Amino acid sequence: MFTHNTALLNHSSATLASNEDMFSASSPLLSRLSMLSKRPSWLLFTSEATLPTTSELIAFGIDTNKVIKIKASTSMSEKDIILKALKAQNASAIVSGDNFTEEEKNELTLKAKQVSCEIFFMDQHIRQTLTRNLH
Repeated sequence: MFTHNTALLNHSSATLASNEDMFSASSPLLSRLSMLSKRPSWLLFTSEATLPTTSELIAFGIDTNKVIKIKASTSMSEKDIILKALKAQNASAIVSGDNFTEEEKNELTLKAKQVSCEIFFMDQHIRQTLTRNLH
């Protein structure tokens, strides 16, 4: 179910809350990103992750000034981009696609924990939920 910050303007959340299941798949992710956006670090979205709309970010209290969408690279894989971001140690969260083996996910999750970062693998269901809300 959709929950929102009561400090937000009513009109910004009213249209978002009109469909109760609209955010059902992405709510846990966006709620956690809201908490992580309070840290003095970036929220990074790789090219394989669907970036929520500004309205969705605001509805969940996510600081939009801390959100960065990383463009796809012609010379680096998504995994390499994530590892490079983790090495920089300036992200509180990285949201990526879900095209990794379980072993790779475990490796990336462990490396993220070592630098006080959280990594989220956005599966197709969540991407479709966010994409559906764009139209």
